[in-house]
Amino acid sequence: MKKIIQHSILLFLLFIGLNGKACTTFCINDSINLIFGRNFDFSTGFGHVIINKRNMKKSALIQPPEKRIEWISKYGSVTFNQSGREFPYGGINEKGLVIEQMWLDKTTYPEIDNRYGLTELQWIQYQLDNSETVDELIASDTLLRISKLSVAPLHFLVCDRFGNIATIEYLNGKMICHTQSSLPIRVLANDSYESSIAYIKSFRDFGGTDSIPNTTRSLDRFAKAASMIKQYENRNVIDYSFDILSSISQGGATHWSIVYDIKNMTVYYKTFKNKTIRQFNVSDIDFSCDSPSLYIDIDDSMANDKLNFKIYSYKTNRELIDNLCNNVRFLETMPEEAREITAKYPETTKCNK
Repeated sequence: MKKIIQHSILLFLLFIGLNGKACTTFCINDSINLIFGRNFDFSTGFGHVIINKRNMKKSALIQPPEKRIEWISKYGSVTFNQSGREFPYGGINEKGLVIEQMWLDKTTYPEIDNRYGLTELQWIQYQLDNSETVDELIASDTLLRISKLSVAPLHFLVCDRFGNIATIEYLNGKMICHTQSSLPIRVLANDSYESSIAYIKSFRDFGGTDSIPNTTRSLDRFAKAASMIKQYENRNVIDYSFDILSSISQGGATHWSIVYDIKNMTVYYKTFKNKTIRQFNVSDIDFSCDSPSLYIDIDDSMANDKLNFKIYSYKTNRELIDNLCNNVRFLETMPEEAREITAKYPETTKCNK
């Protein structure tokens, strides 16, 4: 029974990839702007926007034969979560590092070795807790890796406040990164970066003569977003970023559209259920670990021009997890014990006073 529960937790935490194969991310980086955009496409849109505190003691939720890493979060962050607190799909930390993930069929995570292992969603939180820059995130590969025990094959687009951008992929068991000159197009969808770059060479704006097909396939979404970024000039960059996200939307399957203005540390987002754009400034948030843990339902509206974050509780975390399980067919049979362990995991994190 214990092994069944452990496996169920892994399936639950990583289920995003099993049905969410149409996500897209991009960056606009010029002399004025540093913008990161993201569409989250999935079968359901439940979610919380969660404030994660700095100076928190944490331990990985991972099973043997993996070694369990423990750490103290250096930085606070704000994340977008559906699988419960501490297991985000993406977010930004107080130093301006942004991480978002997408499905990639070709992903092969490293074999178990002397490094620590983390599931991919907790790997995102670990990086937001500990990395200020893209270089620091990449360098962490010597210490830890995404576990081979993970279920969903993901890759990542990351950006820091200094304008460094990278794709992070695990191919043939190794971390592969594209940065600087090896990252001419700052977009990522659901094909490998190398395949995506090769695909767009036949289109206008990229050396070819063809028009970009009007489909929602991963490669065409990549090409469309890349073309719109190349055409950007002298428009409100936030509005234009949402236009890009709209152009590559999957209709009712696109539940969250998020725009990070990294230079100004402001995050804008809208959801399928609430199409009003809401916003918050990361610099206004109290990340001290002895202050109350806060969250807001991702579909909630602003009041008096601000988001009214609420005090986090196990109950709200469990309700989020149950909403996901009860509305995704694959997860309906998730054992009670697995839901409970995941929901209570945040109670194992402690303020390092």
